[in-house]
Amino acid sequence: MTLLLLTICIINCLGQDSTDELIGVYESTSNKFERYSVLVLEKDNRFIYKYGVGACQGEVKGKWTIEDKRLKFTNDNEFLDNETIVYPNLGLSTWTVKKIGVKPEKAVDSGCAKDGELHLKRS
Repeated sequence: MTLLLLTICIINCLGQDSTDELIGVYESTSNKFERYSVLVLEKDNRFIYKYGVGACQGEVKGKWTIEDKRLKFTNDNEFLDNETIVYPNLGLSTWTVKKIGVKPEKAVDSGCAKDGELHLKRS
């Protein structure tokens, strides 16, 4: 019985880096009245990054992976090298997974504003 409980505890403790625990909505600590940066991690390893300052707003979609507590992003092709609209390329920097959220290693430049702050997971 003790061995069974110990095995369950070990499995649960090792499972802390599970992608299921990362799924959710993360909001920047620098969000204000008309300024926002929001990262949504979806179950199918898809992401949506929403950003805006006043009338300058947009969103980027793509795929995400995790390696060594770092999120790596790849924008969908429609958001790369667009001649009409400049979208932030989330693939230029990884994001570090923290206990209370995620933080880009370099500021994300959306063309409207830059945000390199911690993004807290919304409960």
